[in-house]
Amino acid sequence: MQKLPFVVLGMGLSFLLIWIFAITPELLTTPDILEITAENVGMIQFADYIGGELSEPTKMLFQWDRDIVAKSGNELRVHTTYDYTDILTDESFWIVEFDEWVDKNTREYLEKDGRFTFPPHVEKRDYLVYDIGGTVMEYHFVEEAVLDDVPVYKFEGEEIFDVSDAYPDFEEQIWEHYRATNYIEPITGLDVSFKEEFTDYALVDGERVVVLEAWDEPTDFSQKTLLGKAKNLKSLYFVYETIIPVVIGFGTFAGFILTMFAGRISKGEKEIVELKEIDKQKDELVSMVSHEIKNPLTPILLACQLLLAQKDGPLTLKQKQKIEQIMASSEQVNALLSDFSDLKKLDRNNMKLSKEEVDPVILLNKIVASMKDSVESHGARLELKIKKSKKISCDSKRISQVISNIIKNAIDFIPKEDGRITVSLDVDNVGQTLISIEDNGIGIPREHHELVFEKFQQLDTPEGITHEGTGLGLSICKGIIEAHGGQIWIAKNYTHGARFEILLP
Repeated sequence: MQKLPFVVLGMGLSFLLIWIFAITPELLTTPDILEITAENVGMIQFADYIGGELSEPTKMLFQWDRDIVAKSGNELRVHTTYDYTDILTDESFWIVEFDEWVDKNTREYLEKDGRFTFPPHVEKRDYLVYDIGGTVMEYHFVEEAVLDDVPVYKFEGEEIFDVSDAYPDFEEQIWEHYRATNYIEPITGLDVSFKEEFTDYALVDGERVVVLEAWDEPTDFSQKTLLGKAKNLKSLYFVYETIIPVVIGFGTFAGFILTMFAGRISKGEKEIVELKEIDKQKDELVSMVSHEIKNPLTPILLACQLLLAQKDGPLTLKQKQKIEQIMASSEQVNALLSDFSDLKKLDRNNMKLSKEEVDPVILLNKIVASMKDSVESHGARLELKIKKSKKISCDSKRISQVISNIIKNAIDFIPKEDGRITVSLDVDNVGQTLISIEDNGIGIPREHHELVFEKFQQLDTPEGITHEGTGLGLSICKGIIEAHGGQIWIAKNYTHGARFEILLP
C-alpha cells in the first residue's frame, strides 16, 4: 500500500511524457493541419517577343492546393499545384504540379534543405521555406501584424531563377525575379495570407528586357477561410499542448494524494476530512478543466456552422469536408465532457430528474425516428415492436439518452449487411414496463454481462470491428435507470446477438 502512491505517480508522469512527446506531435500533424487550399487574384501583362510592348493588364486567378497523397511513418509525399488562370476565359496561363517527400513533424524537406511550410511556434528569425523554381527561398522576418484580430508575423522573400522552359518560343534565356510577402499565424505556422510579384525578363546587352509583369493577392473569402482555420487550430493546439497536460498533471497529483491518504484513512476522522477536501478539490478541478475545454469548443462549432452555411461565399467540396471533420471532432470532445458531467452527478447521487407522465409508445417512436437514418446508413434496419404499454413516470430526456446510447453501441457490432436492431415494449405480470433493445451482432460473452456496466470498461473487439469510446456510456445508462428505481441487464438466454433489457416501475 505504501508503494501504490509512487506507482500512480510514475504511471501518471509516464503518460504525461508519452502525451507530450508522442501523442501531441501526431495530433498536430494531421492532414487537416498540413493540407491547404488558397486563392489569390491579380493582374498579368506579357509581351509576344523580346522587346515587344507588354499587353494590357489581364485579371487572373491564382489557386494553390497542397495535398498529402502518401504516408510512411513520419514521411509524407505532398502534392502541390499552382494554377494561374484568366478569370474571364477560364484558360490557364500556366499550371505547375510537383511532389515532394517531407517530414511531417519538423515540416522539413527530406531531399533538400528547408521546409515545405513554416513550422509551428514560429520565431522572429529567417527561414528557408517553399521551393520556388528549384530553389528554397529565404524568408526574412519583418514585423508583427494583426489580420482580423489574429496576431501574425510578416515575412518577406525574393529569388531570381531561370524560367526559360516556360518560354519555348524565345531563344534568349529568361529569368524571373520573384518577390513574396507572407503572413504567418505564429502558433500553428499556418500561412493565412500572402502576396506575390513576378517580373520575367531577358538580358540583352546587359540590360533587362521585361517580357512579363504579374502580381496577385488574397481574396477576402480565402483570407477569412484561412484565418478561421488558424483560429480553430490555435484552439486545438491550446487543448492538446496545455489543457490536457494540465489535466493529466493535476490528475496524477490528485491520484498520488488520494492513494497516499487512502492508506491512512483508518488513522482517524481528521484524515477522512482531509481526503474529502482533496476529493472536493479534484471535482472542482475537473469542473474547471471541463469549463475551460468547452470555452474554445463553442466558437469552433459556431465558426464551423457559419462556414457551412456559406453566407460568406460558396465552399469547395474539400473545404466542406475539412470543416465537417473539425466539427465532428469538436462534437466528440463535447460529448465526452457531457459524459464526465453525468458520471460526476451519478457518483454524487445528485442527478436531477424531471419526471412526468409519459406515454412510452410516443417516446420510443421519437427515439426510433431520430436514430433511423444513422442505423440505415450502416446498411441495417431499426424496428419498433409494441406488445403492451402503459404510462410511466420518468425523465423522458434521460430515458432517451439511455436507449439511444445502446442503439449507437449496437451499430458498431451488427453485420454490415442484414444488420438488425429491434426495440420492444411490453408490460410484465406485475405491471412494470419492460423495454428491450436487441441486435443480431457478435453478442457479449456471459462472463462479461456485469463488467460492461462498470466505469471505463471496454471489451476486446474482434479484428475488423472498430468501436471507439471511453467505457462510460453503459455505466451512465445503468446509473440513470437505477435513479428511476429501475433495473438494466443483458439477457442471458439470448444467443443471436445481444439484448439489453430495461425494467421501469
